[in-house]
Amino acid sequence: MKSWEKVGFKDSVIFAWIVSEHKDICLELLQLILPELKLTKISEVISEYTQKDSNDTHGVRFDIFTEDHEGRMYDIEMQVIDRHDLSKRIAYYQSNLVRRSLGAGHAYNAKADTYVIFICDFDYGGSGLPIYTTEMILRENHRPIDTGEHNIILNAKSKKLALVSKRLAIFLKYLESSEATDAFTQKIDKLVAELKKDAGKKDHYMEYEQEVEATKAYVREEVQREDHELLVKNMIKEGYSRKKIIHLMTRLAGLKEHEAMKIYDKLLVK
Repeated sequence: MKSWEKVGFKDSVIFAWIVSEHKDICLELLQLILPELKLTKISEVISEYTQKDSNDTHGVRFDIFTEDHEGRMYDIEMQVIDRHDLSKRIAYYQSNLVRRSLGAGHAYNAKADTYVIFICDFDYGGSGLPIYTTEMILRENHRPIDTGEHNIILNAKSKKLALVSKRLAIFLKYLESSEATDAFTQKIDKLVAELKKDAGKKDHYMEYEQEVEATKAYVREEVQREDHELLVKNMIKEGYSRKKIIHLMTRLAGLKEHEAMKIYDKLLVK
């Protein structure tokens, strides 16, 4: 209950619910972050979109996935905790967007541009800046290479908000302080308040949190014995889904996602 009362927009579950259920919020958020694209329309917004080719490849889950009217693709992620793997995650999320953006038989120049956006509650770049972007260049002469892949990392902890637009600065400040001071953040704040009155959403959220808490001690005890296979086997017996087992093994046991998937798939084949 305490967790539900305190939770806000930067909680990844709340964020995914609000942005996926309100297309106007998603569009305005993209407009704030990428004003140069002059976006006016996006397609259906999908939360927890899963793209996976086979059991032999590493799956990916997008917090928010959408496309615009020109076919450009966007993955928006809310990241509160620094797990020190953001660079590799960005690369992997991009690879999944890129595969989706180029249809079979199409020329490479037909590939749609792809955007991976991480909204972070920590300073990934280490320079105190409110926004970081990546660029591929030729190291020898610094010539840029246009791959059509764009990575944007926001820093809600930045104190240098004068470096970005006023509206983006207000949004980042809202993430850090929960102070809604313009129409957009007030709209988000109102939607969060309304969502938290939804008994169904509350039950879903609390059930998820309780499950995680209830398994922490058990998982850590098994991890100390380094018997990951036994742990997964027991969770299968308890009726946990594949997705939840992999999530718990990566979040609490410290495994890479592909390592947890390999253990699960091995046991399932048995």
